[in-house]
Amino acid sequence: MRPRVRVKVGRWYEGTALILPDDDPRERLRWLGRPVNDTLLLLVGTE
Repeated sequence: MRPRVRVKVGRWYEGTALILPDDDPRERLRWLGRPVNDTLLLLVGTE
């Protein structure tokens, strides 16, 4: 597994990805508050 990542949020950021043991992805979606994007993600996303 390669944990190095690049993410574009306005500009590019580089970092190291890690899984948070107590992360709840559905709660994170609600917190971000993007209902159209979140609905599509839930329809086509995978585990």
